[in-house]
Amino acid sequence: MEFSEGYKKRLILNFFLFFSIVIFDQLSKKYLLFDIGLNNSKPFIPGFMQFTIVQNTGGAFSILRQYPVFFQLLGVVNVLIFSYLTFCPVVTLNGMIKTGCACILGGTMGNLIDRFVHSGVIDFFDLQFFNFAVFNLADVSIDIGVVLILIGWFVSRKRDTSLRGSPED
Repeated sequence: MEFSEGYKKRLILNFFLFFSIVIFDQLSKKYLLFDIGLNNSKPFIPGFMQFTIVQNTGGAFSILRQYPVFFQLLGVVNVLIFSYLTFCPVVTLNGMIKTGCACILGGTMGNLIDRFVHSGVIDFFDLQFFNFAVFNLADVSIDIGVVLILIGWFVSRKRDTSLRGSPED
């Protein structure tokens, strides 16, 4: 099977993005665990954000935290699905959607590593200007990935609609 140069470049970019997200996520957690310690806080931007190192064995907002194995299994399934969507050449998604999948894959892998190494996800961004859950770089990456997928989906739908013309009554 022969691949175009554009496809190869996108594949390399998405792999680099995925790998970078995992590395930066893990390094930030390792550094902050060493520097601040679990269940401790350190001001970063007073009144705006501090680093609060916590462990979350559950899902988003600590839901179902009594079932950590469920989230380990869910993480493995997500890594398999998003690896397929991101890197499989037979999956024909537009570039923005594939890049969004790479962001979700990187974030999921970063949190999954935590679940196996630390028995829970290490979170550290603690927003002070309003009450919100503590989160990490992997979570931000997953959110960015979702936004990219939605934008890519809307763009491709709009393009498909304009190619077909407007439906007649």
